[in-house]
Amino acid sequence: MTLSLQAVESVPDSAIQVRLFSFASRHAERFGYHFGPGAEGDVRQAAGTAASAINERVKQENMPEKRELYLRQTEGAFEFLVERMIFEALTNKQLHPGPPGIIGEQTFERARALLCPCWPICTA
Repeated sequence: MTLSLQAVESVPDSAIQVRLFSFASRHAERFGYHFGPGAEGDVRQAAGTAASAINERVKQENMPEKRELYLRQTEGAFEFLVERMIFEALTNKQLHPGPPGIIGEQTFERARALLCPCWPICTA
């Protein structure tokens, strides 16, 4: 799902969240992985945080035409996040004692720590 490059005044946070989470899920699937329940919740929450931050910035700047640019930048950040979560799952057996192909919730915080303070995933 690609949002229009046209200046759309308002896009709900929920639509952006779905796009970002779907992007992250598909990226993991390219490597033969999927999110376990805990990691899925963490990534969904991060996508929601990013969606809110993107919409807030677009509103503050009064530049809705930048929304798609910000979304594409955020997708790049989610690529890094997912790849780092997979790396943690592969290399740190203390964090990932489960079956192969599943990204567990403990990998999220380690990956996020490397990503932050990258906006808009990390806003605090």
